[in-house]
Amino acid sequence: MYTVTRILKNDNSNEATVICDGERYHITAYDLEALHLEEGSEVDDETIESLALAVDRLACIKKAFDFLSYGDLSEKQLRDKLCRKFSKELSTDVAALMVERGYVNDNLLAKRYAETFYEFKNMGLTRIKNELYKRGISKDDIEDAISKYVELDQFDRIEAFVTKKYDMSRINDIKYKQKVYAGAIRAGFSSSDVVDFISKFESEY
Repeated sequence: MYTVTRILKNDNSNEATVICDGERYHITAYDLEALHLEEGSEVDDETIESLALAVDRLACIKKAFDFLSYGDLSEKQLRDKLCRKFSKELSTDVAALMVERGYVNDNLLAKRYAETFYEFKNMGLTRIKNELYKRGISKDDIEDAISKYVELDQFDRIEAFVTKKYDMSRINDIKYKQKVYAGAIRAGFSSSDVVDFISKFESEY
């Protein structure tokens, strides 16, 4: 058995230090309350193990805030980063805690990304979906993020993309036309929209 000799609480940071037989355990106030520890309490090996896990939990939480201080992350991105140093189970729990506390919001993040990709990088919707998926955004959040763009006409956006990247005076060359088509598809524009644009461009210009 071990004895808790002292408990130091920091109300400003919601953290506490438990001193047990000379060993210090820096944990969250939440874990302190959950463990029901008081000065003078005798604890067994199982409680010591729980204290060690609580120490890792606080360290993981602090690392999560550290990562988020550099910019917004999706829940998956945060979890993956935490997994480099902590266990998968702990990383998953802390990432979920960040979501619960509002520090991570995949839906809002997806909408910000979608707006940037659509308005400023002129990506097509397919590529926007792929970019969001790579960042760990769920299918539902992706669909919600791009919903306001789905019904919009893409002619002007495709025109801006191809006229910036390609010499459209060569559009009558079949091989060059195929190159323009392939480039627009890679940029995320739909096949039907690209075909319609090329047809209209040829007929008008």
